[in-house]
Amino acid sequence: MDELTNEERLEFILLIHKLRSEQRKRLGIEKVYYFYNEDTTHHFHLWKVPRCEWMYQFGNSVESLRPALLHARNNMNDDENMKSVEEGVSMLREGMRDFVSSSR
Repeated sequence: MDELTNEERLEFILLIHKLRSEQRKRLGIEKVYYFYNEDTTHHFHLWKVPRCEWMYQFGNSVESLRPALLHARNNMNDDENMKSVEEGVSMLREGMRDFVSSSR
């Protein structure tokens, strides 16, 4: 992250801001956990994990994410759920269309 230019940092934060805004507006996602890591040279990840309603059965803290995500992987990988995810992705793509075309 510290190797990004000023322009790259600005574009990155604008991208995160726009995506988060679209998540809230189009998908109704009110809470998101952000995780950032640099585990290789010149490479980083920003993980954005939305807090979905069904996840509260595992708790309300960051520690509850691991069991919730394991539950999702082991119990929610079905066609119906994948269709819902794909619909959400399409909605976000639509919301991001103007941002992506203006940043080129």
